[in-house]
Amino acid sequence: METIRSFIAIELPGELVSRFEEVLREFRRTEADVKWIRPEAIHLTLKFLGSIRPEAVEKISRALAPVVASREPFEVGVQGVGCFPSLRNPRVVWVGVDRGKDRLVSLQQEVEEKMAGLSFPAEGRPFTPHLTLGRVRSSRGKADLSRAVESRKGLEWGKFQAREVILFRSELKPSGAVYSKLKKFPLGKQERINP
Repeated sequence: METIRSFIAIELPGELVSRFEEVLREFRRTEADVKWIRPEAIHLTLKFLGSIRPEAVEKISRALAPVVASREPFEVGVQGVGCFPSLRNPRVVWVGVDRGKDRLVSLQQEVEEKMAGLSFPAEGRPFTPHLTLGRVRSSRGKADLSRAVESRKGLEWGKFQAREVILFRSELKPSGAVYSKLKKFPLGKQERINP
């Protein structure tokens, strides 16, 4: 039976994507063994759903639409670069969120709650709003990578208006995941818009 790998996220504007391209070029020069995310594929994930049946899209949409519609658009400030779990032991390279963090956490918690009601297991750890730039595969070049991240830890990336939440399809390809929009849910509006 066909399934759809999917997740719920906020898309980023093109000007932020361009900034990520510049910095990722610099990080690649470290020759660290990192699977870098393509800049156009970077997004603010609220909930990873995994594989779902096509008929679940409508159920998810009915649960998600009122949650998103009940909240007004808000500004998100993107700042800093860091690593999970730490700079000394980088596993994930991320960009941080400062402005709008509380609103994102609140939105994510409600999305998590609604999806748990549809039998999608809740995350085991607290939500930390961030944008993943890459995943470290081995220790090769780790020290150079840590230095490069440290030198940009206070970098101001910019701000954008979060205006909608999107249910994405993720197709795994040899070149990396390819994302397409299944449904869009505007913040502060009762009707749902389809892509």
